Amino acid sequence: MNKKQERKKIFKNRYALKTEELFQMRQKLQIEIRRQDREKFLVARRNYQKDSNPYNNDFKNEFYSNISKIPRCNNIKQLDGIRTSNTSSNIGLGEISLHNTLSISQQFYQLIEGLNSNCVEIQLISLSKFRKLLSGESIISIQEIIDNYAIPIFVQFLLSKNVDLRYEAAWILSNISTGSTEQIQAIINAGVLPIFTELLNKTTDMRLQNHILWALGNIAIDNPQFRELILREGNLGVSCQCILDANVQPCSVLRTMSWTLSSIYRGHITDSDWSQISSTFPILTQLINLKDDEILYNVCWALSYLGENNHIEDVINLGVSPHLVNLMVHVNNEVQTAALHCVRSIVSGNDSQRQVIIDCGILTVLKSLLINTKSSIRKDACFILSHITTGNIDQIEHVIHVGLISLAINLMANSDFQTQRETCYSVCNAIRRCYNRPELTICIVRQGCIQPLVNMLNYMDNDIICVVLKAINSILQLEKTLAVENNCKNQCTLLIEEIGGMDRITELQNHENDEIRLLAYNIIDKYFAEEDEGYESELNQSFDLNGQNRFLNKQFNYQSSNSIDNVEIIGVKI
Repeated sequence: MNKKQERKKIFKNRYALKTEELFQMRQKLQIEIRRQDREKFLVARRNYQKDSNPYNNDFKNEFYSNISKIPRCNNIKQLDGIRTSNTSSNIGLGEISLHNTLSISQQFYQLIEGLNSNCVEIQLISLSKFRKLLSGESIISIQEIIDNYAIPIFVQFLLSKNVDLRYEAAWILSNISTGSTEQIQAIINAGVLPIFTELLNKTTDMRLQNHILWALGNIAIDNPQFRELILREGNLGVSCQCILDANVQPCSVLRTMSWTLSSIYRGHITDSDWSQISSTFPILTQLINLKDDEILYNVCWALSYLGENNHIEDVINLGVSPHLVNLMVHVNNEVQTAALHCVRSIVSGNDSQRQVIIDCGILTVLKSLLINTKSSIRKDACFILSHITTGNIDQIEHVIHVGLISLAINLMANSDFQTQRETCYSVCNAIRRCYNRPELTICIVRQGCIQPLVNMLNYMDNDIICVVLKAINSILQLEKTLAVENNCKNQCTLLIEEIGGMDRITELQNHENDEIRLLAYNIIDKYFAEEDEGYESELNQSFDLNGQNRFLNKQFNYQSSNSIDNVEIIGVKI
């Protein structure tokens, strides 16, 4: 490799990554963005809200007035381990709760004293204050709690007979579960998972169920090994079904449960986990029928993760395909995007799986999505269409009859590059799949695909250039066959040469990519070699005095209609 080629190779990392690697990078980036959004949402959710306060104002006022009378302990020892339950309860919690004159470290250790108190009211206010310091402004870090051995204390409060103590402890642990992998490992080591599973099966307190589900979702999404530990602890499907049976209408706990399930489905699913995860499938079929945007959003992502894990058939067997197709035109943009991603994973399967989606009316829905004003929606719709056009010939014929190819050709000529790229795949896949059905290929050509395809050769994308050259080769091969049969000239070569396609293909003979170079050479050698001296004169004669190409009107008989009946090309009726 000479120096010039080396400079080209390193320039902006050109051609360094393959399409599959780029796709994986986009997937990782998308997951990271969703994780960051979820973390922002968690920070907001952790804040103490008046609606979720288990204590009324009268109780608070009376409690604060009484607790402020408790004498303050002036000498507080630094904790070297877990405090015992017989620790003196004479501490200044009233001072802590009402004033901020103490340092953070003093407040922290006084709160630990309060947790080990024999007084339920003091324990309750200590937990509440701990939760506020941890979540509101992150005054106390998660690592400080771990370093001072406070997590086992919170876990023990989950076993308390007092509902409010269990609730506050679960809230604190759900906040801690948003930490790093090492911090999550600390609460797992404290034995929180068996207790969470038991409480989820027994409790009817929606507040407690909500925070347990949040914590389990946070733990599962962090590490596949943690997810496996959760699944081993009990039958998650039974627990979720009980919660769903008790809450027919959409509510906070069902929204949290849908998010938890989507977190559990994310990532590679092992055979050992599959039996437990599959037990939650009936939950999804019930949740997708609820009229709640957040639940629908989470369910669509859960199904999308299943599809990406090569469980497309399981998604189809759930019978949710009609719902997913309907959600592709949902008024909520987030739900619509999640549904599009889910359908993308399904149509990437085999022909029978694609046919299920087609039978649900997806082609009609795609017609409206391809003219959507949002480029991201159009791109996802084009991506789905490009997978459908990899199907069998009957599916492609259906696509052509509906009019999607003409819309795709229009987008390929007048849209942003990402949309052009996906529509180019759609058109090229259809052309190559229709090789044994000349009437279908001719119908696509009649709709004006050659000009946009030639324009796509100017983009610096090796994959696009390859698929376009293969599509052009298929068109020219078909034209050549028909021209020989009818003793006519291959007129597509004239059109491609007229619009500068031959010059561009000639340049590609010197391309650095071997496949592109070979494809370009074969096209020029087979279809653009001058066979007689009258070739150039015939090209000139194809234009009238007004500069109009008579070939377009006479030979190809281009029309705006999408019908493929009575197609006339080179004097042959098909």
